Amino acid sequence: MIGTFESLGRRLRPAVAAAALVAFASAGALAQEGHPADAPLVVAMDVGYAPWAMQAPDGTTEGFQVDVMNEIARQLGRPGIEVIDTNFSALFAGLFASRYELIGSPIAITPERAKEMAFTEAFVTNGQAFITLASEADITDFETLRGKEIATNSGSTADKYLTDNAAQYGWSVQRYDKDTDAIQAVIANRAYAALTDVYRGRYSVASNDRIKVGYAMSTDTQVGLALRPGDDEFLAAVEGAIECMKMSGKFAEIHQKWFGAPPAAESAMNAVFVGIGAVGFEGYDATAYHVPSCK
Repeated sequence: MIGTFESLGRRLRPAVAAAALVAFASAGALAQEGHPADAPLVVAMDVGYAPWAMQAPDGTTEGFQVDVMNEIARQLGRPGIEVIDTNFSALFAGLFASRYELIGSPIAITPERAKEMAFTEAFVTNGQAFITLASEADITDFETLRGKEIATNSGSTADKYLTDNAAQYGWSVQRYDKDTDAIQAVIANRAYAALTDVYRGRYSVASNDRIKVGYAMSTDTQVGLALRPGDDEFLAAVEGAIECMKMSGKFAEIHQKWFGAPPAAESAMNAVFVGIGAVGFEGYDATAYHVPSCK
């Protein structure tokens, strides 16, 4: 997908993005219907999906996306965030039912999802990783997975990949409400491997020497925030906050905090895109030429 962005000629580096855009209304001044300016930003997260969102020892919620959403709330002029813990498979239904303002968990942008939801521009470039016991040989050929049980988070893009390719490679899919349960299935020998996103996979194995990344796929999956379709003014405000974070280096700072390294040079975290929405997907508006008022 990055190649698609480049070919469209709409990718701007944060250092020059502000100078290339036209003035736009201050995101913090907006108070749209259903988005009260004096109340916390209500977001849904799959808490337990470390390092994106997880429970801290003191009972609060912490993680990469928690830091991101707190900064977005600050840019919007909102007094913090309220996290609604929601299993990944139920995130989209809750969004459509207006139980929260947006999904704070990182959502892989796909053509199917873009038809149903509004997406911000991408801010993470991700892939997929097979997690196995450390004692297993590395996966070099998917034929070695024939007849094996593969665990995953129900409703995720990993679930879709496994389901779409089950007939070809002959694996069976175990689905769990929490990604942590899918990985635990490997540790407990209920599944041979678990498929998750690369970030999640590498974070998990770093703290548990019983498991490893047996194989990683660089899929160039673009990840953004999902909002209700038709919530255009709010989408513009949230996207403006994301662009402020890219231009100020806040995203890179949060990445360094949780992963111990800066984001890869080719990551969407290092690029501001002209227009509003996810470039190359339904709902993207290339004519929405703007610059946010950053705080």
